[in-house]
Amino acid sequence: MDKRHLMWLMTTLTFVALGMVPAMPRVLADAVDPAATQQDLTNLGTVSTTVTGLADSVFEEDEQKYQHYALTDDFNWTGFCHQGGRDVTIQFPNPVDVQHVEITMEQNAAQGIYYPSDVQFEAYSNGQWYSLATQPTSIPESDDTNTTQVFQFNSSAGIETDEIRLSFPVNLFVFARGLDIAGSTTSVGALPTSLVVPAQSTSVGALTPNALNAHGIANMLLVPTGSYGPLGTWSEGDFVPMLEYINPSGQAVAPLFDTMLFSPYANVPDTVDGWTAYLNDLFQPGQQLSALNGAVALANESLNRPGYKEKVVLSIPYFPYGAVNFGSVDGQLLDFDGTAADPDALNARDAAMSWYVNTLLNEWRSANYQNLELVGLYWDHEQFNPGLPGEQQIFEQAQMLAHSNGLPLFWIPFYGANGTSQWQTLGLDTAWLQPNYIEQGAGANINRISNAEKIATHNGMGIEVELTALDATTESLYQTFLNELSNDGFGSNNVSHAYYDGSKLLLDAEQSANPAERQVYDETAAFMLH
Repeated sequence: MDKRHLMWLMTTLTFVALGMVPAMPRVLADAVDPAATQQDLTNLGTVSTTVTGLADSVFEEDEQKYQHYALTDDFNWTGFCHQGGRDVTIQFPNPVDVQHVEITMEQNAAQGIYYPSDVQFEAYSNGQWYSLATQPTSIPESDDTNTTQVFQFNSSAGIETDEIRLSFPVNLFVFARGLDIAGSTTSVGALPTSLVVPAQSTSVGALTPNALNAHGIANMLLVPTGSYGPLGTWSEGDFVPMLEYINPSGQAVAPLFDTMLFSPYANVPDTVDGWTAYLNDLFQPGQQLSALNGAVALANESLNRPGYKEKVVLSIPYFPYGAVNFGSVDGQLLDFDGTAADPDALNARDAAMSWYVNTLLNEWRSANYQNLELVGLYWDHEQFNPGLPGEQQIFEQAQMLAHSNGLPLFWIPFYGANGTSQWQTLGLDTAWLQPNYIEQGAGANINRISNAEKIATHNGMGIEVELTALDATTESLYQTFLNELSNDGFGSNNVSHAYYDGSKLLLDAEQSANPAERQVYDETAAFMLH
């Protein structure tokens, strides 16, 4: 007789003497056939779900649209949105012998629903979590068909526990259903033995202006061109207040933006003619790059800094898969719709990208701007979508084109964009994060700012400063944004920043007779100069 049953027998004799009979203990798992005694344990437990990353009110609101059903429902999906990952915990009122755990998940790349990279199965025992198994997805995120997959843990002997936990990452959306636990309430499983090892922090610190991969960029202004008439056409006079701070008395006081990132508006047609027109506009004498070159000469004179060159970043367009007749390049008709020999249209898209970059850099060299220095290329696509055909290869092609021309490749993903934490492994050299705080409007949650700071710090990224309008609500949010960054040690002396201001909003502020609007320009300068 084993010790556990001997203890039960002694306890039983004592209880009988007191007029009470305790429940029969559960039989050891190796004494019975698990398959014969396996029972549904799911409804005995209480299911709870917690966020393992940074909680975000916007993503929480999006997630609520897909939280109408229990995870144990076999027919309806429950959705999880961003926020790092989820721990799904099933707590039982008494220890059980868990022999089988499973959950079904869906992938539908067209709707932004992806399998997690893996599901970890864990059990709780004696105040600690133990690892049972980790099942990686057998279907890659790049598979663009609509599929389902069962992630499961099995043990013939079973595991003795009163809590089971499933952990999985959530990069965009994860949809799950059919959570099921089976085993026994009468047999006794083995105790788990492999402790869960806490993940080690790999924080590298936010991108600083003096970091090697910052390439000297402290404050970089995004300059959209190529459309919308005056909004997308920059003159020397437009650039001067961006290059130097003009105080309310009209005096040039100090340098402002040290870098200009020229990017196209989103309405440029994906054709040879469309991108040729954009390049012609970019290199048109007297505007855009030419105007910046002249404005730097003026600023150098007023600031008494002879020989200074403004840093410039130029964009590489994202050429998407789909039914696009790009046109003829070197006598070859390029179509992005794919063929039997090239289903993802990678050859055509690569050819279009190579044509564009070569044309761009040839134009740059021919212009020979005396006051400008090209320091990098910008990947003009704000997320990595592994479910799109050839997405990984297109990133790699952009990196190859930049590096083969001796230039780094920059990126500015939006908050929550897939690939944010993998920007280096995607082949990018430097990245800034969009907090997208002000875009939330009057309901903006200030936690978004601190979350963005944590993400930037963890992943070695800079921060984008965003201005979307000059109304009272936006001005207040912008002031809060700058103050929070400064108070948290994310000012311009400590962290590299990219600046998005719609189109010329800071210029509008500098020229405004409205004191509240003018203050936006002055506050921006104060943030940059202190």
